[in-house]
Amino acid sequence: MELADFIDIHCHILPGLDDGPKNTAQCLDLVCCYTDVGIKRVVATPHFLPGTIWTARPRKILALIDKLQKALSDHGIQFEIIPGMEIAIQKNMGQRLAQGDYLPLGRSRTYLLEPPFEISDLNPLEPLAEFMEQDKKVILAHPERCEYFQLHPEDLRQAHGLGIAVQINCGSLFGRFGQPAQKLANQLLAWEVVDYLASDAHSAHHRRPPDGSEWNALQQLISPEILRRIAAVNPGKLLA
Repeated sequence: MELADFIDIHCHILPGLDDGPKNTAQCLDLVCCYTDVGIKRVVATPHFLPGTIWTARPRKILALIDKLQKALSDHGIQFEIIPGMEIAIQKNMGQRLAQGDYLPLGRSRTYLLEPPFEISDLNPLEPLAEFMEQDKKVILAHPERCEYFQLHPEDLRQAHGLGIAVQINCGSLFGRFGQPAQKLANQLLAWEVVDYLASDAHSAHHRRPPDGSEWNALQQLISPEILRRIAAVNPGKLLA
């Protein structure tokens, strides 16, 4: 599989919304990281974390993407930014979902949900039932980085069997988020419960999307069949 076939369903590419690019210039620098290696489609997933400044509404996200797409088109850059969100898992999410506060990934009925990194009194799987009750699908964002799943990996395996999809970060496989995250990411691959591989890119300089050398390294870590499925085939089906 070529790096240009990669469809990144999790990145923080929109300027001024979260801990991604601060401005349009930084956003365009990140776009160049993708286009330089031939990648043409990404899903913008700004954080949605109630109680913080990271709570951009769908209308604002969609308007910003429209503005960026026009700017890219004016400069002859063929690059598609698809709307989405990375939604922090909290209690009582059903009402916000029903009100339309959350954006799915593209035109799908699937939502990218981020479990808390540290152990709390909230089982990160419990709120997912509120999405299922409203006939929505869920992808867990980088659960390998979540302490709960590092301690209870079988819970994640069982959840996957019940229809919860799993997305891991490229960087986790390189140990960039610590040994426990790396270990769990590899375990999930061995169990064949990984549905999506994503960059979770934040800038052109820090937590970038994979370049050619990193992609070659990933090809040594993941079998060609699985890599194609989680980096191209499944994302393509999701966004079709």
